[in-house]
Amino acid sequence: MNNYDEQYEFRVANRNDISDIMCFIEKYWKTDHVMAQNRDFFEYEFLEEDGTVNFILAIDKKKGTIECLNGFLKASHDAEHLDVWGSFWKVLEGNMGMLGAELIRRRKELTKCRCDLDVGDNPKTAIPVLKVLLKRYTTKMVHYYILSEQKTYKIAKVSYLPEKKKGSCCYNVVRFFCIEELMERFDTSQYIHSTPYKDHWYINHRFFEHPVYDYEVYGIEKDGRIGALFVLRNQPYDDRVAIRLVDYIGDKSLIEGIGSFLENYLAQSDKNEYIDFYCAGIDEELILSAGFVSLKDGDENIIPNYFGPFVQDNIDIWVDSRDNNSLFMKADGDQDRPNVI
Repeated sequence: MNNYDEQYEFRVANRNDISDIMCFIEKYWKTDHVMAQNRDFFEYEFLEEDGTVNFILAIDKKKGTIECLNGFLKASHDAEHLDVWGSFWKVLEGNMGMLGAELIRRRKELTKCRCDLDVGDNPKTAIPVLKVLLKRYTTKMVHYYILSEQKTYKIAKVSYLPEKKKGSCCYNVVRFFCIEELMERFDTSQYIHSTPYKDHWYINHRFFEHPVYDYEVYGIEKDGRIGALFVLRNQPYDDRVAIRLVDYIGDKSLIEGIGSFLENYLAQSDKNEYIDFYCAGIDEELILSAGFVSLKDGDENIIPNYFGPFVQDNIDIWVDSRDNNSLFMKADGDQDRPNVI
């Protein structure tokens, strides 16, 4: 208990709060935001079967209004090893100083998580608070890419062809079409001490059952055993396609052996321009061995991240965590989410 508790009630939201949260997003975040307009998708993302809603709220005790909120998304349904990503984070003006930071400080207790992480932090406003005031680990994800052998590009802007490594490892890649197939070959619990821990529920809910995007889930097989998973999503724009490697789960070392698969995947259609991969937490040499190259600050090549609407710019994604050994991917949190449905 502290001075904040005299003015605010801090709690996890429930089904009865959904309308107020959506109105808050519409009024104070973005008027046409998908989470302010589409209740079905809101509930898919945030509503639990027991009626709780994955938002933590600071409610003014006198006015009964939401003055600060932070959404969160679960990486598993394992209560003992629960890790969560933060989503919307907004405090209204006129409230007690640093109310937003106080809500984040309480997030672990309110969500009962093992570790809380954030993806998509504002480097000018959020990162200083998270790093300096809350003493959290912060970093910027590296943006990797593999170009197709196009002569012209419409999505990417290619000023030069970067040199890339050709790795010697080559592992078998298996596609899974449903969670039942995956569960027969890949045991998520062997990576229960990784941060964040992603279980079968998460993989099914996030990728196989996603109501809008079509994801392709692959396993990396070495010596007859699936040791890691990776997830692709095709992003069309005009008459071209950007292929996005949005998640990687499992043995990090195996990523160096998927270079041939990715090159062949890219070559399947002359519409494919590139494969890109945002990541923090995997040894860069392993990723480079798979044929990726990394964008540098001020790079002349442009590998866009925003498609709804399309923006032909290089975009940095900043992240933070309670654990400095955390792994970050593009699909973590709410980063790989449709803006319009």
